[in-house]
Amino acid sequence: MSSDYLSTSADKMFSALAMRDTYRESAATNALSAGLTQYQNKNYKAAAASFKQATAFKPDYVDAYNYLAKADIKLGKKTEAINAYKVSLSLDKTAGDTYTNLASIYVDDKKYTEAEKILKKGSQADPTNSLPIYTLGLLQLNQLNKPKEAEASFRKTIRLLPKDGNAYYGLGTALSKEGKYSDAITQLKKSLSLKKDSAPAMFELGNAYAALGKTDDTENMITKLKALNTTQATNLASDLQTIINQPKIIGIDSEKSTFKTSLGPASLVALDPTFVTPSASKTFSMTFQFDSEMDVKSVTNIANWTVGRSKGGTAGLYDNGLYRLTDRGATVVATNVTYNPTTHEATVYFPISQNSSNDGTIDAKHLTFTFKGTDANGKKMDSSADQYNGFAEKAF
Repeated sequence: MSSDYLSTSADKMFSALAMRDTYRESAATNALSAGLTQYQNKNYKAAAASFKQATAFKPDYVDAYNYLAKADIKLGKKTEAINAYKVSLSLDKTAGDTYTNLASIYVDDKKYTEAEKILKKGSQADPTNSLPIYTLGLLQLNQLNKPKEAEASFRKTIRLLPKDGNAYYGLGTALSKEGKYSDAITQLKKSLSLKKDSAPAMFELGNAYAALGKTDDTENMITKLKALNTTQATNLASDLQTIINQPKIIGIDSEKSTFKTSLGPASLVALDPTFVTPSASKTFSMTFQFDSEMDVKSVTNIANWTVGRSKGGTAGLYDNGLYRLTDRGATVVATNVTYNPTTHEATVYFPISQNSSNDGTIDAKHLTFTFKGTDANGKKMDSSADQYNGFAEKAF
């Protein structure tokens, strides 16, 4: 057999192989194109079949595996989608977006630790891609409650994207969760300078101000949120208002209370017939209504309640400033307090005693009750509504 014959046969064989490879490449491309059209038309089952066909023609077709995963997700086939993404990553270990897409499936299934591992791999495999790093920060911040790690992730994101308002928002939120409110304010202001109408950034900035006791600045953020006039902004403004709101006394339940707060300077006998007897004692009660849920231990602690004679202003002047020797108001002290968490009502019990001369007096209308405890969230009372007496007929 001549060498020319062998050479010709070899050429034909390689030519045939080349033609076959070209055909498979073309067929794979056509299958992918068909799949994309079907995907756009929301025919996900047909799209998945086309993407699978593309991978059969071209087993190393990374794009086909990625789109196959997307179609499988639409079909609710998460396990198949995970497998498709894993094959894709075995072919291209540097694709940061693919790591992010794979992690999102685990996040959706609340497998946060697994998602974190994948995003860390993606961040290392594609260190110039901000997406897996930023997404890792969000996961650490929101699902894993790791604000310090989230801070590091967002700082890396900012180095890659120094003009990204979202990255500064993430960093500011992480710093706020760490209790670094002043630093958080700096970053959140930067975020708003890049995304001026970002409702979440306004909310977090207001929250940081509130944590530092800067109520006026918080109120300013509430105003700005309301001005955006969107559902999200309105809801966040309401949440921010709740954060700065302090608990208040909003009134009394006169039917449940046994103390006559309408009685001005008068004899103890006018308060109750019991006091006709010298040195007689009777326990009275006042039921106060709060506007929010109170801390049970705080509200039932008698040390947080005081009963005193008013000294003017909104509370009025006790006994017109006479302070006669027969007055028994100065001896009134709370001895027991009960609390109803369902109605947010506290009932204060206090005994009043007649003097030995049977001529005791009291100005019930100007006897002021004050509460200096906290609500269920540890907030102190609003100083504009932590007192009550019958003269004012309202909290002050």
